[in-house]
Amino acid sequence: MQQRDLLSSPSDLNGAVLKRKMELHRQEGLRGWTTLLTSDDLDDWRLRVGHLLGPHEIRQGDAARGMPFHHRIRSASAGPLQLVEFRGGGSFALERIQAPDRAVLWLPSQGVVEERVEGCTLQPHPGMGLWIRPSTALVGQIQGHCGGISIVVPTTLLEGDDEQRYRVDAEAGPMLLNPFSRQRSGAVVNLLRVARQLVQTVASGGPALQTLTDSLIEQLQAWDRVDPWSAGRLPRAEQHCRDAEDWILRHRHRPISVADVAAALHVSQRTLQASFRAERDMSPVEAIQRLRLWSPPP
Repeated sequence: MQQRDLLSSPSDLNGAVLKRKMELHRQEGLRGWTTLLTSDDLDDWRLRVGHLLGPHEIRQGDAARGMPFHHRIRSASAGPLQLVEFRGGGSFALERIQAPDRAVLWLPSQGVVEERVEGCTLQPHPGMGLWIRPSTALVGQIQGHCGGISIVVPTTLLEGDDEQRYRVDAEAGPMLLNPFSRQRSGAVVNLLRVARQLVQTVASGGPALQTLTDSLIEQLQAWDRVDPWSAGRLPRAEQHCRDAEDWILRHRHRPISVADVAAALHVSQRTLQASFRAERDMSPVEAIQRLRLWSPPP
């Protein structure tokens, strides 16, 4: 009996391990990223983007002649949300009107895609986001290598519990999600934090995917409503961040340390660290670096 068990156990064990690995691979394929397109053909890319995000037109400028086009598109799902990753290089203008049945949260990770909306130029850098509401007309200028993830949100998910049709309040949040913005900065940070966590969880197949999906939808619903801070006193940590950002921008032409900022605000470095972690989801050092990168020279 013992000898038979010793002989049969390795086979049984190997079979169980192989079966388990196959099941894990199958689950990863279902919940992970799927490559939809890898192409040097702009027309192939245009057709795929139209299917995912809605109708659009593409113009190639003179600069495109010396810049080869190559892009990859991957897709994943998070419940009712679709995540689409774009990555590649080229030079072209992308004209489109966002489809009325879906909105898009764009999270850039490489390069800068300049967007023109109603005469305004928006430049979402990596670390920012762009909330593209349904039926919004945009012209995006892509130059060089760029990449990021679009989270496609069906309009029906933005209608809220009152079952009213999707609407945008006059005092709703802006399209450009900049954590240093003076308009709803706390909400921007929370929204971007949840969105990044959602992207990471989709990639790793974590169990919190549904919770993060629900949280992101709730925050996007609130983003298109009236600013809760429009009438009221700012939290102390938010005021610390704003005062620090003002000081950093005024002195960004010279070397700045966290100790310099804390001394200027008459707070401890520990308080400053805690304020930026709570309200900006970054350290004061990261804030100094990003403010210099994102702001025009003095």
